[in-house]
Amino acid sequence: MYRKNLPITTGRFPAKTNRFNCSQNNSIFSEGTQFYANKGRRFSIAAFLLLITAFLSTACETPGSVGDDIVEDEEDVASETIYLNDYNIIQENSFSGRLTYTAVGSHDDPVYGAMNSVALLKPSISISDVDTIREDDSISLRLIFNGTIYGDSLASSSYEIYEAGKIWRGASLRINDEIPVDMAGKVADFQVPASQDTVVVELDQAWIDKYAGFYNSDPDLSSAERDSVYIQNFPGLAIVPSENNQNIRFLKTQTIGDDTDTEDGEELITSFLFESNTQEDDEENTGPEIISLRDWGASFTREELSDDFGNFYLHNSERVLKFQPNLPEELGSKNIVNAQLILSKNTDPQKSTPSVARPNTNFIRAHVFEEDPFDVMAEIFTTQPSFAASLNDTSDAFLMDVTQFVLNDLYGNADKQSIYITIQSVNGLIYSTHLYDPNSDDIRKPRIVITYVEE
Repeated sequence: MYRKNLPITTGRFPAKTNRFNCSQNNSIFSEGTQFYANKGRRFSIAAFLLLITAFLSTACETPGSVGDDIVEDEEDVASETIYLNDYNIIQENSFSGRLTYTAVGSHDDPVYGAMNSVALLKPSISISDVDTIREDDSISLRLIFNGTIYGDSLASSSYEIYEAGKIWRGASLRINDEIPVDMAGKVADFQVPASQDTVVVELDQAWIDKYAGFYNSDPDLSSAERDSVYIQNFPGLAIVPSENNQNIRFLKTQTIGDDTDTEDGEELITSFLFESNTQEDDEENTGPEIISLRDWGASFTREELSDDFGNFYLHNSERVLKFQPNLPEELGSKNIVNAQLILSKNTDPQKSTPSVARPNTNFIRAHVFEEDPFDVMAEIFTTQPSFAASLNDTSDAFLMDVTQFVLNDLYGNADKQSIYITIQSVNGLIYSTHLYDPNSDDIRKPRIVITYVEE
């Protein structure tokens, strides 16, 4: 898996007005960028070079002004390409609970493997939602789906609802954590056409009565005590895809500030609907009351395929690409003004299966660590990325500005650091993509292009 670096290539820009591609500098992730502390004696040099970078970026916006004052002719600018041949694929499982979206369904992807996802839902027992659940009251489950579909985008989806077979915690759920299902306790079943984004499912009365036993628990208990007893003893529901299911849908389980799905000005997300059937004659029927989710998550599993399409691929929740660039020491004498990490997207594997709909990967993130964290996925999930980049549609490549990383590597005293690449974010949606590996043509190989001003 580890390979030696290939020779470094150098080159010059052909014309003064083409020295910098401004589109390559728009990928800086300003909110998440971490500026590393240069501890060495050459901190002032690095700071000065960053100032030059800022001037040159401005020159892209206003040609013929600032850039011309700093770089007088085309012979002053050169670039050096460092091919990234030493890499490692880290396969670990990220979180699958309490996310914005919750996957439910199944699909056998010929490129990325067979996937199955059981949605786990647990209603709240907060009396701010409903005072008391009586014997004849009814509860339904209202499922709100995101428009994204993985798999057959035209097929209807069939599901059955059971009780979960064990106690689970959304905050602890990970990808490939399989939660058993109590197949003896069926609660409901339903179908969802591909074009439908909302469905209301009536739940079995026996399950409602069991839930009501926790909801109407000892009034002398504090709300914290009630909640503790509830989460430790009530397993909640498991939405299981049928055997002939051909796609994966995504429940909206957390608000995202989307005003396209609203009710009375509030964003619609998956919830339970309570309706009292024991109203007094003089009571006004105001419709069902909403019981919010207490906990949620996905029991998502994947069976990986062989590497028929190569192993240089990433899943947003399961695979991380790690580079430790070996930068030549002689670069330390150069006036570096820009460094771009370039990763080219390989669309051939997905194009080989055009009937499979997949969420499009158009964003990558980079975290920087001196050594492998004990829990890589947890560290990546809980920290802001150091750098990020959107897909350049023209080149079908990710162009990430890593100037600060290069300056820190060359001029700082810190130990060599590694770059950890992930795609999209961990939000409950499923993303996968292939990248061109170090065995590809030079124009597609993973690389860092470093631009400097010659003295």
